Order: sequence, then C-alpha cells, then structure tokens
Amino acid sequence: MNNQFKIAGGVVIGFLLLILILASTYTVGEWEQVVITQFGDPAGDPVTTAGLHFKLPFVQKVNRFEKRILIWDGERNQIPTDDKRFIWVDTTARWRISDPLKFLQSVRTVSGAQSRLDDYLDSAVRDVIGRNKLVEVVRLSNRVLDVVPSDEEQDQSPVEKEVREEIGKGRNRLVEEMLSTAVKKVDDLGIELIDLRIKRINYVESVRQSVYQRMISERQRIAEQY
Repeated sequence: MNNQFKIAGGVVIGFLLLILILASTYTVGEWEQVVITQFGDPAGDPVTTAGLHFKLPFVQKVNRFEKRILIWDGERNQIPTDDKRFIWVDTTARWRISDPLKFLQSVRTVSGAQSRLDDYLDSAVRDVIGRNKLVEVVRLSNRVLDVVPSDEEQDQSPVEKEVREEIGKGRNRLVEEMLSTAVKKVDDLGIELIDLRIKRINYVESVRQSVYQRMISERQRIAEQY
C-alpha cells in the first residue's frame, strides 16, 4: 500500500515538474520574433534569435510576431487628379515588423497594423495623385515610339502629328513620393515599409468614354488623310 502511494506521489510530482518546465520555456522560430510581457507590460528586450529560451512560469506571456515580409493590399479608390479627372487607383505594398516592442505598444496585432496602413497609405496615394495631373499618373516618360514610314507613305500627304503633353515627373516619381510620405507615418508603429506600387489605374466611366471617343476621332482623322 505504501509503495502504491509512493508511485502515485512520484507520478504527480513528475507531472507537476513537467508542467513547470513547459511553462518556463519557449521556442522561437527563424521566421518569428518575440516580446515577453509580464502582467501586460514588456519585460526585457525583444527576442529575435531562434532557439530555446526561458521565462518566468505563469506570470510572463510570449507574444509572437512575424519576421518575414508581409503584404498590404489596398482597396480600389476613386481619386480626382489635379486637372479634375477621376480615376480608380489600386495599390499594394510590402512591409515588415522592424521593432516588435514598438509594434506591440502601438498596434498589437497584424490586423491592427493593416488597418493603420489602410489609413496612412491610402492617404499618401490620394494626396500625391490629387496634386498632379492625369498625364503624370499614367505615363512613365516623354519617350515617343519612332516609326519609320515607307516610301509610298512618304509620297503621300503627311499626317498631322499629335501634340503630346510633356510630363514633369511621371508615375515612377509619383510612387516614390507616395512611399516617402508613407514611410514617415509608419515609423512610429515599429513598421518598415519596403515598397509601394500601383497595381492598376482605370478611368471612371465618364472619362473612359471621353478617351474612347478621342481615340475614334484620331483614327478617323488619320484615315481621311489617306
């Protein structure tokens, strides 16, 4: 009978020791970083090295954050340009958590960070596009594709050349301005904004019909020359 009590007591003690060991240790993967909190307050520096680590059991909590690059995919927004043309703009960005402690204190979760990025990045995109004309948004440079006419075409009446509006910046420069504006805003969140890109630009229906009509008129004018 005494032996049975000793065995049972040993099993209970072993089980309690196992719980204590599990509660005192944690592992960090290569793809993550950890902030330890004690009663809701940060305890020590962030842990960014992979491997086995120790903490106070039961009173300290492990908060895990991604170390890998994350994607922000913005909502498609209707934005007016400086020359009062309305366009749909679809943007995306890549970001990562550069300071997990600051990240925990400011937004706490990835979903919270995505919500803040919605506000900051959409604001930066809207501000830059609103200060520039449509041609700056849709064109990259002032380069014109040269086409060498045939001998027969040279003998015919020349086609009136389209007067192209010159751009001062172009879309790439505008994207750089958007990124620069947004970087300053997200720095306090413990976030590093790697890049910002425009995925797609579409005209609103009224502008689209105007563009189509202009294209048709140009083709008709060129056809009449021949």
